[in-house]
Amino acid sequence: MPNYKIISSASDPLVVLNNQPYTDAAKNGQVYDITTGDVTVSGSGYLAAQLTIPANQNITVYILRLIGGSTVSTTFEIYRNAAFTGGTSITPANNNWDYSGGSVCTAKYINQLADPTSGGTLLISVTQAGGGVLLPFDGRIIIPSSTVDRQFYLLLKNKTTTTNVCSISLAYWEV
Repeated sequence: MPNYKIISSASDPLVVLNNQPYTDAAKNGQVYDITTGDVTVSGSGYLAAQLTIPANQNITVYILRLIGGSTVSTTFEIYRNAAFTGGTSITPANNNWDYSGGSVCTAKYINQLADPTSGGTLLISVTQAGGGVLLPFDGRIIIPSSTVDRQFYLLLKNKTTTTNVCSISLAYWEV
């Protein structure tokens, strides 16, 4: 027989707490987003985004979520310490609209026909038929401070010979 009795009362209410650490980080102005926005990628071309954690900053970066989107078939890859030269700067946006402080990290993206990836270690590769890929890491990717710059690198490969509208978005917090 099911138990439908509610074990809460006005004098002893049931309380649900959000104990996600990034909730407090957002309240403290430590959660940021970067995005490439919609970018038209040539057939067999690449869109890459790079988050750089500068050397000797005494911060740790926690990756919250990644979103990669496209109109047709792509491969979405995540690398540790890969890099590209050049590119367009992205200003990290603070998720707490009352907080005016900026991120210690820097970000940029590049869209080109040749693979811009230099070095690094491939962590994840996902092929998608089109649409979006959401990877909710909830802080499980941790990038501690170092005496050298560290990069968190995202790459979308257009798997077709026609143009493809793609985007990359990343949320992270720094402590």
